[in-house]
Amino acid sequence: MNWNDLRYFLILAEEGSLSGAARRLRKEHTTVARRIEALEEAVGTKLFDRLPRGWQLTAAGQNLVPVAERVEAEALGFERQARGDEAAHGVVRISVPPVAGRVLFAPRLAQLLTAHKGLEFEIIGASNVVNLARREADLAVRMITPREPGLITRKLVELGVGLYAARGYRDRVPEQDWEFCGYEDTSYGAAKKEWVRSIMGRELPCRFRADDTESVRQFIAAGHGVGVLPRYLADGDDRLELIRADTAGESRETAWLVVHPDMRRSPGVRLVMDALIKAADSISAEFQV
Repeated sequence: MNWNDLRYFLILAEEGSLSGAARRLRKEHTTVARRIEALEEAVGTKLFDRLPRGWQLTAAGQNLVPVAERVEAEALGFERQARGDEAAHGVVRISVPPVAGRVLFAPRLAQLLTAHKGLEFEIIGASNVVNLARREADLAVRMITPREPGLITRKLVELGVGLYAARGYRDRVPEQDWEFCGYEDTSYGAAKKEWVRSIMGRELPCRFRADDTESVRQFIAAGHGVGVLPRYLADGDDRLELIRADTAGESRETAWLVVHPDMRRSPGVRLVMDALIKAADSISAEFQV
């Protein structure tokens, strides 16, 4: 059997659907199905029932989940330790939120590739939290406070936010008619909504919500309403004007560096960590207020 198929098995068991597993694995759903079929053929038993609402573990599949988890943990531990002893070359997989990665960190990491010809970078621009223990990435930059036990974390930089509108919006729309461009009902979205309520003295009506900053920015720029954006993204957009900066830090965003302890010893990962710390130090002070 192909031992790597166990990873497909475990992630499909967690997600319960080919589409969800394919997103996690960054593969086509047909690839996931093919790998599961190959695993079932290798072990000689059916692991999933293919149902209209998703893929459900059979009794045999349920019994094999804890065994597969132990095998995966040992294999990943072997891989992490081996990578920790390697030279500064090969692929380093970096998970960075799409907007922060593109605007703040990617340009500075590019300089590292120029200086170290043996390195390769794979940037995972995903908003979801990757599993570092499963080697979904070698290290991560997160805009939410890391909660998983056993990981090494470091605060990189605090980033200012502000309330923005399209240029001329305040002249066209009376303040009592303003609408709010919000985020999904998460702790992040709730914090932004609460900050706007506190500075406006009331809760603004909200008919648009998104799970990504770029969509919120585009709706604000199109003149739909006002919204909260990070200053590193919005201050350079000529379509927008700053209504109120969060000078008190009530809704400030924090970028965190997160790495698995086993990967910290890898020279390549260590170089990237140092570059990210240096990048955070060099971010203009105007984005922190």
